[in-house]
Amino acid sequence: MSFTHDKECDHKPVWVGRIAVSACAECRRVDWFSDTGAVDHAEAMAALFGSYDLVGHLDALASPAPHVLAYAPPSRSKKRNLEALPRRAWLKAGPHIWMSHDGEVLLLATDRQLLEDNLIRGA
Repeated sequence: MSFTHDKECDHKPVWVGRIAVSACAECRRVDWFSDTGAVDHAEAMAALFGSYDLVGHLDALASPAPHVLAYAPPSRSKKRNLEALPRRAWLKAGPHIWMSHDGEVLLLATDRQLLEDNLIRGA
């Protein structure tokens, strides 16, 4: 299975458990799938990163929002989930939410206060 995005990129999804992640630094987006088709971004992100620990707010440079939420993986095995995404690229993960990482810390950015409040409350 492979997917073509707006810029005619063709990439193969990376499976992380039951979720397939199709992410591209050039397209600046990530799509989520399962063996039965598309998966809601919130469900997929919860499956892959729901156990990550919120470590704080950061003022952001070059992000799609003025600040970001930083999350640390709880274990080495969960840290490997980041490998499904390109490093140091802001990807549109769903409506009003972007994600990036440096191989160690997951960064989430949103331009909606209610969504940010929900992300903090769940952490």
